[in-house]
Amino acid sequence: GKDVYAHVKKMGRYLSIPRTEGVSTTDIVGRMLLCNSRTLARTPSSRFLKTSSILSQFRGGMRDPKPDDRVVYIDGDWDMMNARHIELLKKARKLGDYLIVGVHNDDVVASNSKSRGNFPIMDLHERVLSVMGCKYVGDVLIDAPWSIDREHIKALNLSAVARGSRYVDDEDEDNNNEEEERYRVAKEMGIFFNPGSDSHPCVSPVHEVVKKIQDNRQRFQKRFSSKQEKEQAYYDKRYGRTTK
Repeated sequence: GKDVYAHVKKMGRYLSIPRTEGVSTTDIVGRMLLCNSRTLARTPSSRFLKTSSILSQFRGGMRDPKPDDRVVYIDGDWDMMNARHIELLKKARKLGDYLIVGVHNDDVVASNSKSRGNFPIMDLHERVLSVMGCKYVGDVLIDAPWSIDREHIKALNLSAVARGSRYVDDEDEDNNNEEEERYRVAKEMGIFFNPGSDSHPCVSPVHEVVKKIQDNRQRFQKRFSSKQEKEQAYYDKRYGRTTK
């Protein structure tokens, strides 16, 4: 076949970054293919081993806040981290000097996304590492609370709370009070901000990604099966496993 990177290699602009062991786009596509049922219970799982050394590597240039920093907080699922998420974090970061990002656990995401399907696609640790890799992020609050209260605001020394990605369908009347539930205290304290816009609302973009996979299900299913076989052969060889 043709090397898809041939052009950039010729320009001398190609850089190969070693893959993180256990992180597989093939596996993630497979999870999205399973996301077609709203009733089937599914817990996200992967071969990825979440060690403290991996966390340290992803922390990279993250630093502690300075005493006089204006600290901003934003929460969400951050599932299937993409350009829309990055833009939202960039806008939130501009509200202050230091950005703390809250990442909700799998159960919180599942219970608040049930009207859209089987979420999250990526588990808590995978989503945390995705957020840690963003240059606008100063720190990550793992297993963040659904509602940010006065105790959390004081403990994190927050000067601003930004509206994170929404989980719900606009048509779901039962979830119309989501924003009020999550950010009531921040609004009362006058430190709530909405960094989204009408053209790019804060709805989690993972739903759009999954819809594209589902709309092309047959094509992706064939490609997934082929890549899954190759990936399984790789792990069998790496770990000396024999298949019957």
